[in-house]
Amino acid sequence: MRKRFARWGNNLLLLGCAVVCLWCVGTKFQAWAQEQGGDALLFAAGMQAQPVSSPSGASASPSPSPGGEAPLEEAYPLPDDGVVSLGGGQEAAPAVTPDPSRSSAPVEEIQLEGGAQVADFFVKDSTGSGTDLLAALEEEPSVHLKRDGSAEILIYHTHTSEAYSQSYTGFYYTDMATRTEDPDQSVVAAGEALKQALEAQGFGVVHDTTVNDTLYNGSYDRSWEVLQKNLAEYPTLQVTIDVHRDSMTTDSGVKYKPTVTVNGRKAAQVMLIAGCDANGGWGDFPRWEENLRLALRVQQKLQQLYPGLARPLNFSNSKYNMNATPGSMLVEVGTEVNTVSEARYAGQLAGDAIGQALKACP
Repeated sequence: MRKRFARWGNNLLLLGCAVVCLWCVGTKFQAWAQEQGGDALLFAAGMQAQPVSSPSGASASPSPSPGGEAPLEEAYPLPDDGVVSLGGGQEAAPAVTPDPSRSSAPVEEIQLEGGAQVADFFVKDSTGSGTDLLAALEEEPSVHLKRDGSAEILIYHTHTSEAYSQSYTGFYYTDMATRTEDPDQSVVAAGEALKQALEAQGFGVVHDTTVNDTLYNGSYDRSWEVLQKNLAEYPTLQVTIDVHRDSMTTDSGVKYKPTVTVNGRKAAQVMLIAGCDANGGWGDFPRWEENLRLALRVQQKLQQLYPGLARPLNFSNSKYNMNATPGSMLVEVGTEVNTVSEARYAGQLAGDAIGQALKACP
């Protein structure tokens, strides 16, 4: 009898604990539901992702590059400067719903515009240098590629492991991996498509896939060494192209997916960066204007061949190893929420435009 009473007592104790737990959960859910309104019921039914606090945009900034230059860390003026939302018109509603056990936030497919018009394209000039961009466009670049079988173009990646998404779902998980060792899923894939497009036009191209960002800090130091090694090995190199991937996250946690449709197929938007040292502060970038002339011609060709593919050319007080040659370029291809297929297609189209611009240099 004593054992039976003990079992009853234990059962009553467990039942009491369960009631208390259910009461606590119910109280918290009621408060949360009052705060979230109708969205709470959708989430409880598994039909909506739980709202999340805004994540930070990019990873912590690394230490400045040599000479005090701020690192190129996947940034763009946000939230609305030159942003045109594509809404749902070009992308079917995602069939996948977020896993409620993981924190997620929306992806917005947009097209980036803006800047000041120069000839038939656009430039965002943040230098304050007073450079006459139209006059610079009319000046001849310093590169003259022969297409004689020699290596004349180098493609490399300062941030080699920057990754893309495998598919588009309309949302992202805040713990998503934005870097990868898989070259078929990173900027290396965009660089390889760029290489193939240039080779198809008869250019000799070297694609160096050395991983320079195993440690993010010092990436530009390591890619500078890669540049110098290739310039020594291939003295015929005239053009160097550093291929990156951008990242844009609003204060509310929305990630932008810059996209354009070309010939019925989606491509990630690309952005050229041209550096400036108008006051000579870098001390080792005296030929920045020669880089600018080439970048302006490439930007114009991109707009002429594939309208909307290129974001406005970013003309800024920066260097980013573009002092290596008078034919140095930096190209951003999409963001981490663009698909790798869109990045490859963008690389192919950009390669076509760059090649056409280079062939026009006498």
